[in-house]
Amino acid sequence: MTKHNQEMSAVADELLRQFAQTAEDDLSAILTTQDLADFQKKITKRERKYPACKTLSLFMKQVASDTKSCRNVLIDDARDQVALGKEKNETTTGPYCQARQRLLEEAVKSLLHTSGNNLDKGTHKAYLWHKKRVVLADGSKLSMPDTEANQAEYPQPKSQKKGAGFSSIKNYGSDCTGQRCCTELIGNSL
Repeated sequence: MTKHNQEMSAVADELLRQFAQTAEDDLSAILTTQDLADFQKKITKRERKYPACKTLSLFMKQVASDTKSCRNVLIDDARDQVALGKEKNETTTGPYCQARQRLLEEAVKSLLHTSGNNLDKGTHKAYLWHKKRVVLADGSKLSMPDTEANQAEYPQPKSQKKGAGFSSIKNYGSDCTGQRCCTELIGNSL
């Protein structure tokens, strides 16, 4: 195993540990080290300061935090590294923000599908309704920054004047009721 593969494996194991996926836990099959390695390969072609799994882990913490701040999530990570006796990471936001931009939407969506489907497959029979799985559909609308890239991918609705609004996306998802997991997510412009 190369040094790069060892580091990737350590990052993947740490990500799984953060989300309570230990070998003794029933939830350990939600994502595997191999699932995360596949995710990593889709995004990272060379060794980087912020590999895809590390970036995804930091991004999830950032989104879940009260402040939503890049800087705060990096400070928290540096603190955690010191507490674990590891070399602390830098807290400058530039490299992390660039790494976050390299996270491919399709790769993240694929990881969501994998985790949802793995969890759905492990649904205990007691959670089935007449031996059938129950799936709920839901949707919402999100607005995004008005950038050229967002406008190209998700154009404004025809009801808005050009340049007078934000790009919007409609999200549709299906949730498996047995495990309360998202098994599908579809997004498109309004």
